[in-house]
Amino acid sequence: MKEVRFAVFTDLHYDHIHDGQRRLKTFVDDIQEKDIDFIINLGDFCRVTKENHKLLDILNSTGKPYYNLIGNHDSDSCTREEVLRFLGMKDSYYSFKYSDVKFIALDTCFMQYGKEYVPYSKKNYDSATGVYPVLPKKEFDWLKKELEEECTYFVILSHHSFENEFMKRGVHNRKEVQQLINDVNKTGKKVLMCLNGHDHADSIRKIGDTYYFGVNAMSYIWFGPQYEHFSYAESIHQKYPFLKDLVLYKEGLYTIVTLSPDGHIKIDGMEGHYQTVSPKELGVEGYWNGRAIVAKISSLNI
Repeated sequence: MKEVRFAVFTDLHYDHIHDGQRRLKTFVDDIQEKDIDFIINLGDFCRVTKENHKLLDILNSTGKPYYNLIGNHDSDSCTREEVLRFLGMKDSYYSFKYSDVKFIALDTCFMQYGKEYVPYSKKNYDSATGVYPVLPKKEFDWLKKELEEECTYFVILSHHSFENEFMKRGVHNRKEVQQLINDVNKTGKKVLMCLNGHDHADSIRKIGDTYYFGVNAMSYIWFGPQYEHFSYAESIHQKYPFLKDLVLYKEGLYTIVTLSPDGHIKIDGMEGHYQTVSPKELGVEGYWNGRAIVAKISSLNI
């Protein structure tokens, strides 16, 4: 096996902020100078519009393969099928191999009503009666088969966390997935990491022999209208009405992960700053949605 090195970003939320294109272009410029094999986008990228094809052009300009996941907000204004077509995805969950590492990309954007699983579409995840987010049984069974392949190492990708226990942030049936991962690790194979977005926060936690890495958002942390503030020009707030509910990071946060042939994991994190107002200035400190409030992505070298 040769070393595998890839860049990861998540939660750009291009249509909610005024400088999303700058963030993506800076990310692309940065990684052009680094020797990476591919790019992973963990979801909540942008709305499906003709104009937003320019974001895909920016990613294509790297000349590197990139792999997309669907986030809960990617289908806010459209169907799941439209998102797949826009991103050029054949299926919403899939796997690919690089060297001796198998990457498994999952779709956790589902609600469960009894035995029925309904994909997120046009904000139907706001329902209070369903269980969400959840990994459907069919997809769980598929994951189990994927992990049976004779492969030394595995990396699992998802938009929602298989570790976060705060309210409905993490995947509802995460304990089943954790048990499956632990069982695989007993066979001599190893699930090195689970990577997720969605939480707009930084988190690395080890469960069993696997690291669960919550990648911070590229753009901001959301606090909601109870902490509304107006830090930009009136014209910007009029065009981007959600800005008053957000605290933007100055930098476009991303990370680079390196996996060595011996299973060594190296995460090159990123120290960031707040763009204008800080959470503390708004009276918010400590934790939010089960995560520490920080403008950074942690590093790891184990």
